[in-house]
Amino acid sequence: MDKTASTMKIFGRLMVLMIFVFFFCQINGFSQSSFRIFPYLQVNQQKVQIRWFGSENLPSTLEIKDNSGSVVFSGAISAVEVPEFYYTQAEKNQGISGLANQSWIGADTYFKYEKVISLQAGKSYQYTVNLGGQNFSSSFKTAPSLSDWESVRFIALSDSETEPRGRVTNRAWYPGNPLIRLFPVPSAWKSAFGTTVEEGFELPNYMLSEEKGFAENLKILKSRNPDFVLMPGDLVQGGAYMPGWDEFWRHTSGQLDQIFDRFPIIPALGNWEAFGGVNGSYGFNERGVFNPVLGRLRFHRFFEFPSEDQDQKHRQSYYRTDYGPVTILTLDSSNGTPDQKRSDFSDSQKVKNKEMTEIGTDTQENYTQAEYNSAGGSDLSGFGPGSPQYQWLEKNLELAQSQGRLVFVQFHHIPYSSGEHGVPINHELATGQGGVPMRILNPLFEKFGVIAVFAGHDELFERSFVDEDGDGKGVHYYDVGVAGDGMRGVKRNWISSPLQTLNYNSFSKWTADQNSIEVWDNSGSNPVLLDGGKHYGHLEINVKKVKDGNKTFAQIDFEPVYAFPVMNSQYQLQRVERRVYNDPLRIMVELADAVVAPIFKSELAVELDQTGKILTKLQDYLQNEVQQDWKVDYSRSNEYTCADLDGTENELKVTDSKGNSWTKVVIVRVLDKRPPVFEPKDVVLTFDKVSGKLELTPQTFSVSQESILDNCQGFGAFTIELDKKVLTCADLTNQPIEVKISVTDRSGNVSTKSSKVTLNPIESKTISIYPSESFQGRVGESLEIKLGEEFPYTVDSWIRDGQPIANQKGKSILVTQSGTYWAKVVPNGGCEVETKKVAVTFSEKPFPPLKSSIEVSLNTSGKATTQPQDLFSSWPPADPNLDIKLSQSEFACSDLGEKQVVVTIKNQSGQTWEEKTFVKIQDNTAPLLTSKNLEVNYDITQGSISLKPEDFLTAFSDNCSVKELTISKTSISCEDLGKEFSIAIRAVDASGNVSEATSKLTVNRVENQKVTISGTDQLCQGQKGILTLTSSQAFEVVRWRRNGVEVSGQTGKTLEVSEPGKYHAVIRYPGACLSETVEFEVKVNPLPSGQIEVDGNILRAPAGDFTYQWFRNGEKINGATNRVLTVDLMGEYAVEMTSQAGCTSKLAPVTLTISGLGSSWVKKPIELKIFPNPASSKVYIELPGDTDIDVSAIQIYNMEGKKVSELVSKVKVSERQAELSISSLASGAYLVWIIGDSQNSYLGKFVIVK
Repeated sequence: MDKTASTMKIFGRLMVLMIFVFFFCQINGFSQSSFRIFPYLQVNQQKVQIRWFGSENLPSTLEIKDNSGSVVFSGAISAVEVPEFYYTQAEKNQGISGLANQSWIGADTYFKYEKVISLQAGKSYQYTVNLGGQNFSSSFKTAPSLSDWESVRFIALSDSETEPRGRVTNRAWYPGNPLIRLFPVPSAWKSAFGTTVEEGFELPNYMLSEEKGFAENLKILKSRNPDFVLMPGDLVQGGAYMPGWDEFWRHTSGQLDQIFDRFPIIPALGNWEAFGGVNGSYGFNERGVFNPVLGRLRFHRFFEFPSEDQDQKHRQSYYRTDYGPVTILTLDSSNGTPDQKRSDFSDSQKVKNKEMTEIGTDTQENYTQAEYNSAGGSDLSGFGPGSPQYQWLEKNLELAQSQGRLVFVQFHHIPYSSGEHGVPINHELATGQGGVPMRILNPLFEKFGVIAVFAGHDELFERSFVDEDGDGKGVHYYDVGVAGDGMRGVKRNWISSPLQTLNYNSFSKWTADQNSIEVWDNSGSNPVLLDGGKHYGHLEINVKKVKDGNKTFAQIDFEPVYAFPVMNSQYQLQRVERRVYNDPLRIMVELADAVVAPIFKSELAVELDQTGKILTKLQDYLQNEVQQDWKVDYSRSNEYTCADLDGTENELKVTDSKGNSWTKVVIVRVLDKRPPVFEPKDVVLTFDKVSGKLELTPQTFSVSQESILDNCQGFGAFTIELDKKVLTCADLTNQPIEVKISVTDRSGNVSTKSSKVTLNPIESKTISIYPSESFQGRVGESLEIKLGEEFPYTVDSWIRDGQPIANQKGKSILVTQSGTYWAKVVPNGGCEVETKKVAVTFSEKPFPPLKSSIEVSLNTSGKATTQPQDLFSSWPPADPNLDIKLSQSEFACSDLGEKQVVVTIKNQSGQTWEEKTFVKIQDNTAPLLTSKNLEVNYDITQGSISLKPEDFLTAFSDNCSVKELTISKTSISCEDLGKEFSIAIRAVDASGNVSEATSKLTVNRVENQKVTISGTDQLCQGQKGILTLTSSQAFEVVRWRRNGVEVSGQTGKTLEVSEPGKYHAVIRYPGACLSETVEFEVKVNPLPSGQIEVDGNILRAPAGDFTYQWFRNGEKINGATNRVLTVDLMGEYAVEMTSQAGCTSKLAPVTLTISGLGSSWVKKPIELKIFPNPASSKVYIELPGDTDIDVSAIQIYNMEGKKVSELVSKVKVSERQAELSISSLASGAYLVWIIGDSQNSYLGKFVIVK
């Protein structure tokens, strides 16, 4: 067997092998940002949803401004924890070669923040999200209205299938055209990218890793500024594998890049969204949760959008998005019914080759509808006729068509495919995951004018055109599964003829791997790909409104874009270029004056505002968007009030500018959900202990019908209830007493508030006692103490010196002992009270005994005085003529403490007694403080500032002296900038009396010498600029930020910039404070772009506000500075364009050939077939069709325009072919030009490699 045959056999064995490898995702470390996922957008016409995630429940705010700088929304956004987002132990234990264990695992909690807002059509907005003190700023543009639009650009790509393993994985690069490439694989290629060995056959791995491929693809997408992005499925390598989601957001709203902060995402469910990865594939994870249910639930948590679509029965597995004139219908192709699997068909029942007997009903055999439902899932629907999803689709297709919309559809499983899954389930080569059953929807698509369908799954990049009814208005199907995962090729006829493509898809018009021929440069030490082949990429769709006479069209251009990696001969990546495959498609759709009918709601519920009114607008009554030319008449006012609480209706008549009108009676339910407002007062009430009870009413707390505020005031009385209506003696011991007051309005809205009652007990009447105050008698006498009869009562007890006297409950008592006497009595129905106290003294002397000691307090002047009556146990003495003198009666601060006082008593007979007692002098007067507020201007370039108590006082004093004066804060530092503090001032005197006061300290930020940013604020795309920080003060740079996000690793006083955004720096003054510079906005202006238009010998550059300079063969053409250039020389022509912003770019050159100077131009050249190409000694050229070749007409030119035909031997080998001997020519590129009959021309290019 020769070498070629052996190679073919090995390759055939490779083609037969079917491999399904499941990859698992993780995050490459999480930054210290407050944001776990940066804000991303979703849209539906003028409704915009902004959503972001954090790992902690941090405070967050959102501010949205329009182009004028006016704030259209500003407010706090609260977080909701998402319990379905978690890591399993299997994910935490997973090991990936080349990555540190768990380096992709983040925090265990996810907190979701979101805001939905309706904005004006076709306007630009800027927004800033603050999360935990960190700002993120971006901008977006709302959708234009259906009637007022100029252009829409969107991009479709799928099968990113992100996972952490993708960071270190280069996928096998399956054969394209030519069938065999790099055989054997060069060692340098193996070293750079690796290879994949299948059945002993070595395949080269692709030049970019999955991570790099997806990232570069997104960079190109981002540079095109699309209005929105479609992603028809397989976003992640396992929806129930959490690291897969982390990796997706790392690319699109995270560490690597931010895409959806400006360009809204419209995603569809794919088969991988139901996959669990290391958690058990399509089975159950370690928590017992069914992976398909969990994975799809996570999809909903990330992407659900508020909807009033009552026909959606399965959450938002399928949904509609309107954007200006464009409608996107997103479907769920995850499972068909009835369920099918390959084993349902015996070998004899299976079809072969290109046979087809049925399209099948199911797109996967991993789980059934019943299994999904039994595991708790409720969002999975079939797609065939009779299913809820089919009915929803048909209704929305019909509605969108009636509205004159441009309808596109997306779902995951491509129905018409030349790829691995492109055969029905009963085919011998079926994979069990085919999209063929989705063909059941094509008749609907054709009936209602669907323009194109975007899908993935086969990862092929293919276009098919299906026109089943033969009316010439079929549907274009695109497989856009080239976001960043597998590099598959078309399906081979593995069993019958493994080297042959199966070509099962008879509708296919183009595939990247077969129709983009690879061109290799083999002149160096290693072969280098120059162009062609299958690469990562996406489909760009441009919709533009154009006029042709009196008709208006939507011009829809489809551009299949690929990210081409430019390598040097050592296989080092030089750059990645945006290139477009040679399969552009333009569709012109005539735009009729669409009649959009209002879709009325049958019932409308409105809530009254705080004024008891609600003013409705037309949009409130409709399910669809209000058109600009609609006018509405109401049968009654469209403002509803409290008078409508019992229900009402309104008949609406909507009329458009064409005279069409629609009428509908809408039931209006008017709701009042606002509770009444009242402010009860806390009260201090007098409680008469004699009566023993106190009744409470609402008026007690100043609550009345008049004091209650309600939006429906006057439409019915309020019900006021107290939970406690009577207070008794028992309440005196549990103060303050809480009383709950509830007010209910007519609609049943209840407000409940609490008030506190403090009781001040009094005695409206008292029982008199005789003697009333004191009595002094001689030893041996007795005294009767009597109670009065002011009100009915019973005596509880008599008391002597605080101790009850046994068996004494009468209204009088006879006493013979000295002491203090009183009685406790209980009024009938009242609370226990006490009588006044009577001091009784029986003494041998004519005066009562002295008190053992007394206490006196200094006054505010530091003085105190005592008198004789203060020192005796009772007063007056029995002998009123006694002369009583004190040894000291006046005291000052110096007397503080205990002093002995001698009392001298003398009667009229001259008899004298001398008694001693003690007077304790006390100071109970606290120091006097008069505080003041202090405002400090703190220069942040300096250190801390000391504070003194005197800074906060206008005066302080004490009746004696102040011992200690302190404040609660003795210094201020950087952390105090811009804050306001309450300062506690505390004074303590010599007696320990304390006074406290508070002052307000305001710390103002002063920065006299600010750090400024300077540099170029206008850059051109690809240009770099330098931002410089300057100040007369010394400072250091802590970090730079762009749009609120830290620029990693940048702490210098200069920053190289190339991306647009608002830049600022965080700096620190030595030994002092941090500061932030003002923002410096850098704008990056786009480079002029487009292509040169060739019209015979006239070249036209793109129109616009540009200056032009033309070049020929790389040399400037003097004076050629107009947009249009007329040429008369052959060569390669290019134009350099400079925009008003000074940005310059040179467009791709065009090569012109002329039959001779002065000759007329021939017709547009037809491409020559030249092979082999590249070549070294001989090439063959072949004319198309039946054209006879004339070797004398063959002209050959080098790239400098010089004719080299005479150096080439030309021999005709057949009617249409000629052989060229090119051994005399040097290495390089050459043009072959043939002029035929009727000025037909043929053009080709070949490369010589020696």
